[in-house]
Amino acid sequence: VNKNIYAEIININPSEMKKLMMNNIPLIDIRREDEWKLTGVIKNSHLHTFFDRDGKYDFKNFVETIKKIENVDNGIILFCRTGRRTTIIANALEKTEIFKKIYNTKGIKDWISENNKLIVYK
Repeated sequence: VNKNIYAEIININPSEMKKLMMNNIPLIDIRREDEWKLTGVIKNSHLHTFFDRDGKYDFKNFVETIKKIENVDNGIILFCRTGRRTTIIANALEKTEIFKKIYNTKGIKDWISENNKLIVYK
């Protein structure tokens, strides 16, 4: 048996996202604070910036932080503006073998295009 089986990365749309969130799969919004302020955020999402303005990041710290979120054993939903950043992160997280399922989205643009609700970031 090959033990080096990576996590599964699954691309999802907003309606699939909502179903997963109803099943308590955590949504991790990796955008920056200025982006959260600009658009608002999805209710009950976990806000954990990955890339700063200069494109710098601390992968190990990010993984340690999101590992502590409740129910990550059943999967995580990654969320950014268009899905470009989360695709990079999903591919890196896949190799850690920590998360079984990584759901990738087309981000806030896709969410807004389908008239889904957002709450004000405070």
